[in-house]
Amino acid sequence: MRILVSGGSGMVGTQLINTLTYDGHQVIQLVRREPNPQARISEFSWDPLHGAFDSRMLGHIDVAIHLGGVPIAGGRWKAERKLLIRESRVRSTRLLSQALAKLPTPPGVLIVASAVGYYGDRGEEPLTEDSEAGEGFLADTAVRWEAAADAARDAGIRVVHARFGLIMSRYGGLLAKVRIPFQSALGGKLGNGRQWWPWISLADVINGLSYLIGNEEISGPVNFTAPTPVRNEEFTKLMSNTISRPAWLHVPAPVVNLVFGEMGRETMLASQRAFPAKLRAAGFKWRSESLGEVLHQELISARNDRWGNTSWR
Repeated sequence: MRILVSGGSGMVGTQLINTLTYDGHQVIQLVRREPNPQARISEFSWDPLHGAFDSRMLGHIDVAIHLGGVPIAGGRWKAERKLLIRESRVRSTRLLSQALAKLPTPPGVLIVASAVGYYGDRGEEPLTEDSEAGEGFLADTAVRWEAAADAARDAGIRVVHARFGLIMSRYGGLLAKVRIPFQSALGGKLGNGRQWWPWISLADVINGLSYLIGNEEISGPVNFTAPTPVRNEEFTKLMSNTISRPAWLHVPAPVVNLVFGEMGRETMLASQRAFPAKLRAAGFKWRSESLGEVLHQELISARNDRWGNTSWR
């Protein structure tokens, strides 16, 4: 198939493009610069923040996958940062959806990245795709983010919102941020450690996205999490055991609030006991349901791997 991918330079996008091309698909990557005619993957330029996207030159597209958006974590959320986080997701999704809807033959499916932040801080409540949106900046952003795909939905395109949990990969995301502190014996639980962290391996993210392409029965929100969420304190113990370092440091909630503010409350202390009900009902098979096994694979067994040498096929 001919597959359009935005956000292809990130952790998920890089491996997704590798896997799609390995599977024989033709990938066109949306970039925010002048296309490189010598690039290994065909490139097409757009500027979502300024609404610039001439989709008439795209040609036929079978599938579109949108992974765009500036990183959420990385320090306190000042007003300008929050605006950029929200607008980079909402504007790009709206622009792409409108452009795809206007194509002579729209693609069969648009898969848009979203996040379990949609549910807000929900304590012990089991969360599935049928659960309502929560409260807070991330929840409000996710609601607007998903609604921005309405133009594609109205045009008859099957729209899927991949609500990502914490993606476990040595190449980025959470593990890249906490690996060095834990290796320096500075790891530890956050707050009371009882908050649920819904996680998923990068391999299952890639396989799940490929699965959605071929399963025409699935639409709307889809939780991209393993069936086995863990509490923060369990994550801490597993990290400590995996790298054989003590995790004695406890960061109380007031300290998280003082240092990271709203970002810390919504990303480190929030509890989301999310389950992948739709993927499970559709018969998707996870490669990894044990966080301990994933941590060992990512931090110990495959520490010398390089991008481009791995496929989960």
